[in-house]
Amino acid sequence: MRKILSLSLPLAFLCSFGPTVPAIEGVVVTHGPTRHSLTADLEVSDGKKSFWLAWRVRRDEGWHTYWLHPGDVGLPPSVEWILPEGLSAGPLLFPPPKRVMMGAVRAHGHHDETLFLSRISIGDSFKAEDEIRIRAKIAWLACSKTCLPGYSEVRLSIPVRGDSVVDPFWSARFEEFRSDLPVPPPPGWAAEAYDEGSRLRLVVPVERSASAPGIYFFCEGRTVRSDALQPVKEKNGKWELRMVRADWSPGNETRLRGLLYRQQGWANDAGRRFYELDLPLRKP
Repeated sequence: MRKILSLSLPLAFLCSFGPTVPAIEGVVVTHGPTRHSLTADLEVSDGKKSFWLAWRVRRDEGWHTYWLHPGDVGLPPSVEWILPEGLSAGPLLFPPPKRVMMGAVRAHGHHDETLFLSRISIGDSFKAEDEIRIRAKIAWLACSKTCLPGYSEVRLSIPVRGDSVVDPFWSARFEEFRSDLPVPPPPGWAAEAYDEGSRLRLVVPVERSASAPGIYFFCEGRTVRSDALQPVKEKNGKWELRMVRADWSPGNETRLRGLLYRQQGWANDAGRRFYELDLPLRKP
């Protein structure tokens, strides 16, 4: 019996992979400006230990797909895992987004190459054979000056033997992916969000390590217009980021959720550019 798990792909991790193609990668499916495959962090499985699986997407120059929260335009990618009996897929980990252009409209998505990771658990009911055979039905929207919807199926087979063997190429890149994921701000880093009707205001601490803030808020849902500017000014020792409420916002949101990006990185960790925010929306 097959177990089917459907997941929606949210948040753009950009990797620069070399020309070497590791053994553990499924057949690459080309569809217009995009190429898709499955990869794993194991060359061989013992049929008992969990492992990581990734949907690898490569895009032609000038093309993008969308984040889980695309903004004013776009649709997020989706995947439906088709797994052997006894296997289950954990929550999908996705890369942080970039600002992309659909024609003249700014949105949130991914360029170039990204991975989307999921942890695959093996239960007691799994009966190991000679291979673990995984399939995934995938769907996406690729855009440049025009848009092309895509649908396909990708597959991966992992040999099953006595001991698990790690794939050094993919395990290193999966670890790099996980280390780049957004995290909550550190303790004491206080932010506030205000509902001002047609506009929203985000107030965050000033980082003195740079003269310009270089910040942008990638909002979850469609509360904030992605095609509008987000001007920042310093006031009372804080940075105030002003955003335009989207016309399709329900107007009754009680919280502001999303990723706050800073080009220079944050003072507590210069290599980390995204903080996860989940703030109550206050009235001024």
